[in-house]
Amino acid sequence: MTKRKIYGIIYIENEKGDLSMTQKEITDQMRARFTEDLMQFLATKYDTDVCQTASNTIMIPTVDDAGEDRWVKFTIVIPKEADEAAGNDGYSLQRDYQLKVAKAAERKAKQAEKAAKAKSKEVKT
Repeated sequence: MTKRKIYGIIYIENEKGDLSMTQKEITDQMRARFTEDLMQFLATKYDTDVCQTASNTIMIPTVDDAGEDRWVKFTIVIPKEADEAAGNDGYSLQRDYQLKVAKAAERKAKQAEKAAKAKSKEVKT
């Protein structure tokens, strides 16, 4: 794949040598590039086999804390739309997740507080 800069616009040449690529071809190339990069990173970082099990899925073997053999699965997804205005870009989704985790922690703390109060009442009686 080669890149050509023409009049300030970047054109990406596909395998056929023409400059017209469909959105699906662009997405497929992007997914393949990220999959390859992630596979190389994991192989280097964990010194392990990296198995590509689908066009967008890779898995690595590992051992859990109990000594059991396990697999970790990574799925690469390129969303068709990631729009800030619609709230489905990565930053918006990250903020939503952080709020969700904070609310769950708050609920858990309240439940623990209630359980502690109930236990202290049982001890008094």
